Amino acid sequence: MKNINRETWLNFMIDKAVPLFDKNGFKISDIRNKLKVSCSFIQGSRGSKLKKAIGVHYNPCVSADGFHEMMIQPSIDDSVQAVGVLIHEMVHAIQTHLYHDKNGLLSVKPHGKEFRKIALSVGLQGKMTATTESPELKVKIEKWIKEIGSEYPHAKMTLNDSRKKQSTRMIKLECSCCGFIARCSNGAINNYGLPSHCGSEMDIA
Repeated sequence: MKNINRETWLNFMIDKAVPLFDKNGFKISDIRNKLKVSCSFIQGSRGSKLKKAIGVHYNPCVSADGFHEMMIQPSIDDSVQAVGVLIHEMVHAIQTHLYHDKNGLLSVKPHGKEFRKIALSVGLQGKMTATTESPELKVKIEKWIKEIGSEYPHAKMTLNDSRKKQSTRMIKLECSCCGFIARCSNGAINNYGLPSHCGSEMDIA
């Protein structure tokens, strides 16, 4: 198939993978119309572990339209791996659909026994937080690629930030009683509060 874009290709792969889930007892076809996928750099909340993730699934709770948003990192350009990452995120989607609380939030561990059961059944293997495709799944994916008639239409993107990192800014502190001067990082102040001298907190100079 010529002139196919990335999202269309990935959506074709969702359709190819749906029967794989259904036949193993995890009816992802029930939420197929709520599955969305894109090739996008992944952004998480501050302090999250998404910085190095190669794929992510966002709970429908964060979508105004209630979609399971799945994103594949643009650093992935291998067709089989891209589908493997997509299937991993589909596992998260059906797990969230099956195991959620009254607020729609996942009620089990993200990569716990429920995830593992689904992942293994559809041909994923290895560490559950970083699954790979089993030999059998690779064969299936390669067949799907031939049926679509196109490799993943995406060229690898890598962002290298060559800018010099700013060193930790030290805050100047002064004792209002004796004039003693000290310096402390902003992070330490946020975590532990202002240090004391002469029996009282020091002031930021």
